[in-house]
Formats: sequence, structure tokens, C-alpha cells
Amino acid sequence: MLKVNSIYQGDCFELIKDIDDNSIDLIVCDGPYGVTNFNWDKITNIQEYNLQLIKTFSRVLRPGGSMYLFGKEDCLDFVDYRPYLKLTRKIVWFQPSRLAQGRQNYTNSMDMIIYLTKDGGGRIFNLDDIRIPQLVDAKQRKRVESVPSVKEGKYSKTKYNELGKNPGNVWADIKQLTYKSKELVSKKYLNTIQKPESLIERLVKASSNVGDVVLDPFLGTGTTFAVCQRLQRNVIGFEMNPEFIDITKRRCGL
Repeated sequence: MLKVNSIYQGDCFELIKDIDDNSIDLIVCDGPYGVTNFNWDKITNIQEYNLQLIKTFSRVLRPGGSMYLFGKEDCLDFVDYRPYLKLTRKIVWFQPSRLAQGRQNYTNSMDMIIYLTKDGGGRIFNLDDIRIPQLVDAKQRKRVESVPSVKEGKYSKTKYNELGKNPGNVWADIKQLTYKSKELVSKKYLNTIQKPESLIERLVKASSNVGDVVLDPFLGTGTTFAVCQRLQRNVIGFEMNPEFIDITKRRCGL
């Protein structure tokens, strides 16, 4: 088993061989999207590539553990991932600030985050740790709860919670990094490599507990590592690019 709170340089498909079965609580997988001309993103068939990731990583994920896979709309089409992990939810990370560059089609204004889990154990979902502000006040919510279609429906037991509401599966409250973002390590990694800490924080808080082991097989500039340090999770990072490893070590005081 590889040491936790460590970074390993190399290909994730090789490094994963040194991780024990059923030993990882959460995998945050922000790998290639197959949509740009960067060498690291040149994937012939992104669906087959992601299926191989799911198949390979499912071995190390503990029963009940979670995996979040980043991509575009087609990142998991036309392949059967069901023998390995369960599709629990597709999350849309909505980014309205993107330039409206489309001329022959609607502009893409989102990334997908595919939420997968492994059957056979108690799944962690810490809702109270990720609640967001209610959009309506308690009085209005109680009026809605009294509507017959709600009162007699599937979610009739759902009540207004003053701590906030479930963030749902469309996230528009977390913004992309900009050139002015204090956490941005370099402008050249904007919108290609580095994700906002608040985005990764929501995933880590929701699907792991203090002391759990989180794996990031495409560590990049170290956002998952930094978030796990702050939230007292153990973390293992894989990264091929030595420049990114140096950035993460400086960023995380390693």
C-alpha cells in the first residue's frame, strides 16, 4: 500500500497497482476530457478511456465508497460501467461566465461531474456539511408543502431546513476561477488544469469523513491535496508532470 499524504509521479494505471483492494474511501478524478489539443488531453475515445478508469479504480474503492469523474456531456456514453460502479447522480457544474463562442451550435456552459458509488457498504453522504442557502423563506416553503401534489407525492416528508438546502444536481453557486482569483497558481492553468477549492471541498465534505483516504489520480496543481489537508483527510496523489508536483509541494508545504 502506498503511503498516504504523499505524491507519486507516474501513470495512474501503473501506480494504482500498488494500492490495496478496498482501501480508498473517495476518488476525485479530474482527468482528460478529450476536447483540447494539449498532449495530456489527446484521448482517442473518451468513453472507453473513462470506462477503463472506472474498471481499474473500482478495485481499490471500498464498498460504499464514492468516485467523482469530471468530463463533458459525452464522458460516459455508450459504455457499460454497471459491472464496476453504480451511477448515483450526474451533476452539472454550470458556468454562465463562459464566452458565448458558439456560432453553429449552443455554447457549452457546463462541465459534468459523474457521481459513482461502490455497492456493498454504507455510503457516506454528509448533507449537513454541504447545505446551501434556501431560496425561499420558511413561510413560503410551508405553503408549498401544503400543495396536494407535494403533500401526497414522493417527497412529502421533505421539510424546510433552516441550515440550508441540498445543493441538488445543478451547481451554479460555485464560480470558475478567474485571473484575479487568489488561489490561482498560474494564468496558464486557468480553466484547463486548476479547479476551485470550493468545488473540490464540496465533494470531499459530502463523501468522506475526517481521517478517510482520498485518491486523486490526476493531481494537477494540487487542489485536492490542499483541500484534504485543510479538512483533515488523508490523501494520495498521482501526477505525471514534475512541474505540477513541484507546484503542489510548494502550495501544500511538503
